[in-house]
Amino acid sequence: MEKRRIELQDSSVGLVPEQVLVLETIGTVGNFIRAVDKIPGLEWLAEYEIEDIIPAHGFEDETNPDRNLRGQLFLVMTEQQALRQLQGLFELWREDHDTAFPHGLAPFRQAFRYLHTIRPWDIEDRIRETGVLEDWQDRIGRDDRAVPFEAELWFRKSSSLRDRVESQVRDILAVMEGELIGRCMIPEIAYHAVLGRLPRAQVQTIFQAPETLGDVRLLQCEEIMHVRPVGQCAVRLRDENPAEPLKNEDHARLAPDHEPADGAPVIALFDGMPLTAHRLLNNRVSVDDPDGYAQAYQAHERVHGTGMASIICHGDLNQPGSVAEELLYARPILQPQRGFGGRFVEAIPPAVLPADLVHRAVRRLFEAEGDQPPAADTVRFINLSIGDPARPLMREMSSWARLIDWLSWKYQILFIVSAGNHHQDIELAIPQPSLGALAADQREQAVIKAVAADTRNRRLLSPAETLNGLTVGALHQDGGPPGVGNLINPFVQTGRPNVVSAHGPGHRRAIKPDLLLPGGRQFLAEKLGNVHPNATLTVADFAAPPGQRVALPGAAGQLDHTVYTRGTSNSAALASRGAATLYRMIDQLRQQSGTHIPEGYYVVLTKALLAHSAGWDGAIGSYEAALKNSQNGKQFREYVGRFLGYGPASLVRVTSCTAERVTGLGFGELGDGEGAVFSLPLPPCLSGASDRRRLTITLAWLSPVNSLRQSYRVAHLWFDPKNDIAPDRLFADHRAVQRGTLQHEVLDGDRATVFQDGDSIAVKVNCRADAGDIPEPIPFGLAITLEVAEGVEQRTGILPIYKQVRDRLAIRVPAQAVGSV
Repeated sequence: MEKRRIELQDSSVGLVPEQVLVLETIGTVGNFIRAVDKIPGLEWLAEYEIEDIIPAHGFEDETNPDRNLRGQLFLVMTEQQALRQLQGLFELWREDHDTAFPHGLAPFRQAFRYLHTIRPWDIEDRIRETGVLEDWQDRIGRDDRAVPFEAELWFRKSSSLRDRVESQVRDILAVMEGELIGRCMIPEIAYHAVLGRLPRAQVQTIFQAPETLGDVRLLQCEEIMHVRPVGQCAVRLRDENPAEPLKNEDHARLAPDHEPADGAPVIALFDGMPLTAHRLLNNRVSVDDPDGYAQAYQAHERVHGTGMASIICHGDLNQPGSVAEELLYARPILQPQRGFGGRFVEAIPPAVLPADLVHRAVRRLFEAEGDQPPAADTVRFINLSIGDPARPLMREMSSWARLIDWLSWKYQILFIVSAGNHHQDIELAIPQPSLGALAADQREQAVIKAVAADTRNRRLLSPAETLNGLTVGALHQDGGPPGVGNLINPFVQTGRPNVVSAHGPGHRRAIKPDLLLPGGRQFLAEKLGNVHPNATLTVADFAAPPGQRVALPGAAGQLDHTVYTRGTSNSAALASRGAATLYRMIDQLRQQSGTHIPEGYYVVLTKALLAHSAGWDGAIGSYEAALKNSQNGKQFREYVGRFLGYGPASLVRVTSCTAERVTGLGFGELGDGEGAVFSLPLPPCLSGASDRRRLTITLAWLSPVNSLRQSYRVAHLWFDPKNDIAPDRLFADHRAVQRGTLQHEVLDGDRATVFQDGDSIAVKVNCRADAGDIPEPIPFGLAITLEVAEGVEQRTGILPIYKQVRDRLAIRVPAQAVGSV
């Protein structure tokens, strides 16, 4: 204690088992930290920012704030004798609260009052909420002969010690008549895992006699941190293929016989095998399949990859835009298989570790392999429209998310990741007979409340918690016809988060999802034969409208069929399509302005622009009406940010300006302790005017990461949005916006402000080290938009904001700005 060699942290990543004790708190972790902070002699243990404490299991109980939730912390001590002494002291105190404590240890007596237990890492922690037992039981029910699993090991810095640990696991499997079939070790993200198989008989005994769980040698192994299912990144396919052929009018409108794409790929699609011969994809997709995954596919099974490729190339086929100019690079990482409840799915093969597969796939893009050149080193964006339902975000980053964060920095690329989908029933807090009598707005509020109450089961799916990547949630919106049958439309208007879309927050309560894009309208149906007294709605899984129309193989492998789909996979693909458009736009701006923008800044500028138009305008009213109350009113912005992220985005708004809207771009690089000031000239037409205006500022960067540190993010960049022209902060919580690698601030105002021609809005971008030394300057992109509210021209005439700002930028560029366009 005197040397302060005791630390508390809320994540097990980067620890070693012999130096850690698990503290289970009585009540939330935050309550425990506040209590310890008041105990003389222990207050230094609680040197946390309370806002950064992650509540138990990721979320408080919003419907019952006083509920006694049990949290978990990890006490790290390098002295093992002290660990044993502290654990023994707690056991003595639990037996007799009046027992005498050794001199100097009295403060722990008060701390123990807030603890349920102190114990070493054990079997419970190895399988806690991993879903591995459920997966094993499902496989036994299907009569699988062997049961696969992933064992994530405590990461050891010594390579010889890692080899010894791996050998120990191999020996345990041999005794259990199992085998080790794969391994993956990536020191840069503190990841060491093995892939194993156990005989059915060995696993079956666990369920025949649950009390024997503690006797399973694999689960007893102290070198194992977690045991998880494998091959869970699955996309369900319908048993009957419902695709319909293109209509006559489609052929001319969609121009399926367009000229071949001739541009080098800037987007890589890691997904299922696309049907490249489909009329909408012919000559648009370049497949790279070094693992031979395509051999397992029949033409009619190439569903998910075909749909995602269709959206990236064409968008929603009911409202198509221009066809993508560049080839789409496609790397199959899924295969068709029967499993997961007997359903037919496309999934990562069970004999492969996802982190290893994605690592190899990205490395192949940018690095030569023997005599083979890089597969596609022009790629700048990687689309991941898949997620792992067995890995919802708990208290720590998944290995997959840590991997793509590290790869993002190493290769300066942007991963665009779907938030994940949750298709479970929605139980409303209203009696069954009352459902039919509800008005549309009442039903909308009931659905929002029900989804919020079930938030713990609707968290982001790995790797959507990525810090460097862009996480995309789905909007209840599409360009298709109204809908079919007697299904229930849960929302009065479009532009609300889709009911299946997973929501945040992200790592250490960062804003997630980063933005929401159309993912199709998802209708619901009342659950028939429901024994619960409350009305329950099920997600209607159908191939007819509403939804987004995408290319799909016909039942017999026809090459001109389409289908309606919904979900965050579609939204992520739309974001990737938008990324390519913005990437081209930045290059056009460079050419038109004559400004030297190094190609290395294109990715961070694109990341900033993708989120730049996001806001809560269309959705916040519904969420306030449904969820805001006296208990959460002060923290409502942070609370509702779980569902809205930064909000719905309109990519059209950032690809063009109007007379009354101007967007400026800035870029640069910063080291620890450095800053750069960007200036946007103020248009004289706003001086003294009381017209409502809005200022939007978005800063994006990619950070190195340190997986051995709890704070994880190495580089923290930020800006202070204070200004006079639009002083009022809107939407996202001012603390949450600085927890990731994307700070997006929306401000407005209507107070008359007088300024001189030549005055400007100054935005200073700052940089500091967060989880270790910054290895090299951090590139960043900045977007600033100034505009007036729609309809202002009817009161004052058109305000020439764009022209006046453009003219003043042409006259001078502020010397203190690192770069501007």
